[in-house]
Amino acid sequence: MKKWKAILCAALSMCLLAVPAVSSVVNVAAEETIEEKLAALDEKSAEYQDILDATANDISEKEAYGNALISQITVINEKIILTREAIEKTKKNVAAKQAELDKGNSEIDTQIDALCSRLSIIYMAGSAGSLEILLGAKSFDDFIDKASLVKTLSDYDQKMIDELNGKLDKVEKQKKTLEDAQKKQEAAEASLNKEVADLNKLVKENTKMLSELTAKSDAARAALSSTNAKTAQLEAEQAAQVAQEQAVSKSAQQQAAAQAAALAAQQQKAAQQQAAAQQQAGSSSGSSSGGNTSGGSSSGSYDDDDDDDYSGGGSSGGSSSGGSTSGGSSSGGSSSGGGSSSGSGYTWPCPGFYFLSSLWNEDRTTYNHGAIDIAGWGDIWGAQVVAADSGTVSDTVTYCTHNYGKDMSESCGCGGGYGNYVWLDHGNGKETIYAHLTSVVVSPGQYVTKGQVLGYVGTTGHSTGPHLHFECRYNGSKYNPMDELSAYWGQVSYY
Repeated sequence: MKKWKAILCAALSMCLLAVPAVSSVVNVAAEETIEEKLAALDEKSAEYQDILDATANDISEKEAYGNALISQITVINEKIILTREAIEKTKKNVAAKQAELDKGNSEIDTQIDALCSRLSIIYMAGSAGSLEILLGAKSFDDFIDKASLVKTLSDYDQKMIDELNGKLDKVEKQKKTLEDAQKKQEAAEASLNKEVADLNKLVKENTKMLSELTAKSDAARAALSSTNAKTAQLEAEQAAQVAQEQAVSKSAQQQAAAQAAALAAQQQKAAQQQAAAQQQAGSSSGSSSGGNTSGGSSSGSYDDDDDDDYSGGGSSGGSSSGGSTSGGSSSGGSSSGGGSSSGSGYTWPCPGFYFLSSLWNEDRTTYNHGAIDIAGWGDIWGAQVVAADSGTVSDTVTYCTHNYGKDMSESCGCGGGYGNYVWLDHGNGKETIYAHLTSVVVSPGQYVTKGQVLGYVGTTGHSTGPHLHFECRYNGSKYNPMDELSAYWGQVSYY
């Protein structure tokens, strides 16, 4: 009996130890694989985060640098405008001094002519020199009189001529000083234009680097998001696996407890049967005198017919994965209107600059150009923009600071691509638009006269370089501005 009980306990112990052990061995291997994957993903996440941190700092620096460049360009553009105004003022002063010189020379010519007339009156006979006049004297007194007359006339005219020459010398010096000042101003303007060009180059380079950094940052952010999603999925699988192991372990523990309870019941039943057999053996005895006696014996047996079976069920955990969504994109279309208006008499909107870098209705692949572009190489920057005709300012944009050349594919978007602009309403359905300005000097609702300054040429908005975008509309439809500017065809040049 003791041996049987020992064998049964050993078998039960092996059952309790074997079930969790096998499950643990299998699952440990699985956990190690997931842990390795999670560790690799953590390394990738750290790398992407480092890239994001580095590019964020670089992007911030490039944006600050770009803003500083644009601010510097704005200041220099203002300097160019002021320098141009100073040059125009100096030119007017030079012209005024030249007028004084012309007037003084004219007065000298008049004085000389008057002297000749007076001398001719003195010698009606046609004598040409003062010596002949003196030799023609009839007496000594007459000689003295004529000599005094000639000297008086000569001294008077000489004094007047000397005074005029003195004034002319003074005016000439003033003119020379102004011309020197004008040359210095023009040299300063050229230097400022070069500085703006250099700054524009830096802006373009900085914009390109900023675009590359932004793209790199976006790629790292997308990779980091993907890595985080994979990490979350692995963690979910790991959690499900742990739950499954816990369920299997609980089931094994329940099975072992049931088997132990059954074994205890069997042991209790066997003990009860053994006690009953011993009691029966102790109550039987007998004896006989004068004869022989014989004692009986009894024996008992234990037969276990019970067959207790227990089977436990297992449970497994599931896993779930999330989907992904993608956003859509929309693109805006473009439209152009056609129109015509007969008329003439518009003044040229950018005086002194007659080169057209783009003609009306020029094919630009995705659309046709609805205006003319007036350019002038680098010299047009900061040039005056004037009203082609009198009218009322119906709209302006003045907030665009992106005053630098951009690639055709780039646009800051200010003013719908026009940048800083002025929109004039001339009445009778006619309107004109002056776009890409550096600055605007008129306000909505203001009435302006033909030729009045509206602003200064720049390259704000969707613009590759300094020029004036001049647009004409009739009842809302665009038409060729040269219909209104036909008088200038002889001065206009283009590619």
